[in-house]
Amino acid sequence: MKGILKKMAVVAGCFAFSAAMMAQTKALYLSSIEGTNVLQYDGQTRNVSMSRSVYNGWNTLCVPFSMTTEELNAAFGAGCKLETLSAITKEGDVIDLYFTDVKAEGVKANTPYLLHYTGETKTVKMLANETTIEANDAPSLLFVADNAFLQFNGAAKHIEANEQDAMYGIYVKDNAEAAFTLVTPETTGFYATRCFITVDGVKNPTLKAHHGEMPTGINAIKAVNASDDVYNLSGIRQNSIQKGVNVVKGQKVMVK
Repeated sequence: MKGILKKMAVVAGCFAFSAAMMAQTKALYLSSIEGTNVLQYDGQTRNVSMSRSVYNGWNTLCVPFSMTTEELNAAFGAGCKLETLSAITKEGDVIDLYFTDVKAEGVKANTPYLLHYTGETKTVKMLANETTIEANDAPSLLFVADNAFLQFNGAAKHIEANEQDAMYGIYVKDNAEAAFTLVTPETTGFYATRCFITVDGVKNPTLKAHHGEMPTGINAIKAVNASDDVYNLSGIRQNSIQKGVNVVKGQKVMVK
């Protein structure tokens, strides 16, 4: 009798394990409009499917999963470009944004990108096989230059524009140049998987995008992940990046 019970327990355990593995490999459909709460899938390896509208020209992209370069090409065409914000400089009210090509690295989860699409405006299907889901409600990269704090943010869910928070996005009419413009509350705001910029320390800034070039002879400030733990020199954790010397991921970051 004990032998039978033991065999039954082993079979039950194998069934539970198989069921768990099947659940993780089952296709997961994510919304690119309102967004999907992926916290329940965090850390799981899934086959992901997402329908996403794109316009001819520059678009923004931030998703909670990774994609290979091959998967990116399959969705948006081999001629697509993928860039991330690498550095900023500031002179007066003008902030220059320097984007660099990272297509060879593929798409990293919860990283804000510029995506250049050369096809006709339409909805495409994004497919990523055996990719890890990474939940992050507020993906963001932080840059600091001359008392200006700039964040390149990804929208994990639909975000409404409002009069209190100045948010800059790419209007369709401006996407040939990747021109970031102040978004008004009358618009739809930012749907999930899109990106926008916020700026503190400069009122009504002019944002200029540069592609494939980096500033020379200037101390451009590179990105700090806004979700990383920040400490002062005494080892005390801070709520956010502060003026002075910060310690992020063991590296000193100077904020003037």
